[in-house]
Amino acid sequence: MKKITQRFLNVHWDQTSPLLLGYSGGPDSKALLYALLECGVTPHLAHVDHGWRNSSALEATALQQEATQLGCPFHTTRLMLKGRSEDEARQARYAYFRSLCQNRFQALILAHQADDLAETVLKRILEGAHLPRLGAMRAVSALEEMVIWRPFLHLPKTEILSFLAERSLNALQDPSNADPAYLRARMRQELFPFLNQTFGKKVVPNLALLSERSQELGDYLDRRIAHVKVAHTEEGLVVDLTGLEKVEQRHLLQKLARQTQVPLNRNRLDTLLSWVEQGKKHRELLLNGKKIWVDGRKVIFLNTSQSSGCV
Repeated sequence: MKKITQRFLNVHWDQTSPLLLGYSGGPDSKALLYALLECGVTPHLAHVDHGWRNSSALEATALQQEATQLGCPFHTTRLMLKGRSEDEARQARYAYFRSLCQNRFQALILAHQADDLAETVLKRILEGAHLPRLGAMRAVSALEEMVIWRPFLHLPKTEILSFLAERSLNALQDPSNADPAYLRARMRQELFPFLNQTFGKKVVPNLALLSERSQELGDYLDRRIAHVKVAHTEEGLVVDLTGLEKVEQRHLLQKLARQTQVPLNRNRLDTLLSWVEQGKKHRELLLNGKKIWVDGRKVIFLNTSQSSGCV
C-alpha cells in the first residue's frame, strides 16, 4: 500500500503544494493517512462530524488529539444531520471540503476503495442508470473547482485491514456503517455476501471493471459529441442534434440537463429523443418549472424566464 500511494503521488503531486485528506478515523482513511505519512507527506486533515450520534463529538476530539501528535493541521465541523438521507449527508460533507479547499490545496484525498466502488456501481445498475453513468468514482476527478484523488480506489478492503493490523493501528468503527437503516450498510452486510455465495466468486472486481468500461464509454461519447456547438442565446441553450447517433444524442442531452439543472429522468429523455427522431415541431416539456423545447432536430433548454409559446 505504501508503494501504491508513492506511485500515485509521483504521478500526480507537485511535491510542494499542501494536500487535504478527508479523515473520518475509520479503517480506510486511517490507512491512507499513515500511508501518506510513510511516504513523507503530512496532509491537512478534514473531519466532518455528521451529528448522527452523541459519541461523535468525543471521537472528533480524539481525532484532533491524534492529528496534533502527528503534526497534521486539523479542520473539523459538526453538522446536525440526524434523520437526513445519505445523499444529503454526502452533499453537506463535500460542501465543507470545498469551503476548505478554495485554491489552498492541490487536491482533496479520499480513501474510497474497491468495495466502495463496487457498491456505487451496483446501486446505479439497480437504479437504472444509463451505461455511461454506471462508471462511478475515478482515481482522479474534479467537483467544480476541487480536484479529488482516490489512491486506494482499486484496493480491496482486506489489504487495508492487513495494513492496519501490521502496524497495530486502531481505527474508529462507526456504528452507522452497520446500521441496516442505511442502504450501503444493507448492501455490505446482506447483498454482497449473498451475491458472492450465489455466484461462487467475488463480484467486487467485476463491478469495478464495469465501472472502468463505463467510464471508457463515457469518454468516447464525450469525444464523439465534442464538435457539436451549443449556442448560448437569450432563450437558453440551443443545440442541433442533426447527424448524431441516438446514443450520442442521449449522452449530449443528459450532459446539458445536468449543466442546466433540469431534472430529466429516463422516461422524459426517451420522449425527447422520440420527438427528435420523428422531427416533431413545437413540442415542449415542463420539468419542475424548467422547459425543454423541441423543434425538429433542434432542442432548446429554455431559461426559466422565457416561454416558447408552443403547446
